[in-house]
Amino acid sequence: MAISKLKKTLSTYILNTASCIYNGNSKYHPIIITNALKNIIGDVRSNPSKQILDFLNHHTQNFKQRRNDSIYLENISKEEIGLTAFISDLEDACQNGDLDNTQKHLARIYLASDGSPAILQNLAEIALQNIEGNIIFIYHCLRAFSFSPEEERVWIFLQCIIQILFNKKLPNPHASTTIKETDINKYFLNCSHLNELNTLSATWRLLESEYTRLPGFEREISFWLNQCNKKDKIDIKEKNPDDLQLYLNNQTDYFVIVAEDIIQSDSDIIDRLITLESLRYFTKRIDINYLPVIAYKIHLLLDK
Repeated sequence: MAISKLKKTLSTYILNTASCIYNGNSKYHPIIITNALKNIIGDVRSNPSKQILDFLNHHTQNFKQRRNDSIYLENISKEEIGLTAFISDLEDACQNGDLDNTQKHLARIYLASDGSPAILQNLAEIALQNIEGNIIFIYHCLRAFSFSPEEERVWIFLQCIIQILFNKKLPNPHASTTIKETDINKYFLNCSHLNELNTLSATWRLLESEYTRLPGFEREISFWLNQCNKKDKIDIKEKNPDDLQLYLNNQTDYFVIVAEDIIQSDSDIIDRLITLESLRYFTKRIDINYLPVIAYKIHLLLDK
C-alpha cells in the first residue's frame, strides 16, 4: 500500500470515530484506539499491517454517526456572527453545564474565526480540569486532528470534545503551580496499574507539546502531578529488554507484532492496545536503564 493511500485510509478511520455518537467512559472513546494504532502502524508505513488495518476498519464501523452537528451553525444569524464573541462566555457555559449556550457561543466563535482549529485547544483546556477522566481522550483527539487538519473537520472535532465535556460535571479550574517533580522516570516507576501508564503518557506528551494553549494545559497538569501519590517502596519487576533495544536501533517492527498478537486474543483487546501504544512512547522517552521494566509490562499485556 502506498503511503499516500495509507494516510487517506487512516484519515477516514479517524473521521469516522470523531463523528461517532459516544456517551461512554472518555478513556475508551474510539478515537483513542484509532490514533494509538495509527501511531503503531507508523513503524511500518511502507508496508502496513493488514491485520491492524482490518481491525481498525471493523472497529470504526461499530458506532453510529452523528447527523446533526451543523444544526447550531445553521441557527446562527448573520447579525449574531458580527457580535463580539468571548471565549470566557464559552468557558462559563461549559462550567455551568449549559449545553445549549455552550453550543451557541461555540458556533459564534467558530464562524467569527472562520473555523480556526485553535478553538479545539480552548475546549481541550476546559476538559483538562478533569485530568483523570479526560486527558487520554484529549491527547489522542488533538493528535488525531493534527494528522489530517482539514478546515471542514474542525467543527466535527469540536462536537466530539463537547460530547465528552458534557458526559460528567467539570470540577472548577485549578490554580497554576510549579511542578515539584519533573523526572518522568519516577512517575513511570510509580505506575502500578496499566491504565496509569496511559494517563501519564498522555500527560507528558501534552507537557512536551507546542500547543498555543500549553500554559493552560500546564496549569491543570501541574496541579494533578503534585497530587500524585509517590510510593515509599516500589516493587520493580523486569524482563529481558533485547527486543526493545533492537526496536530502538530501528531493526524490528516489534510493537506492530505485539499489537497483532493482542488483536488475535480474546480479552481486553482495546485496553491492552492503548497501553501498548503508551509503552511504545515510554520506550523512546524514559531512561534506557528502565527498558527491562517496560519489557515486563509488555509481558503482562501478552499474558492476559
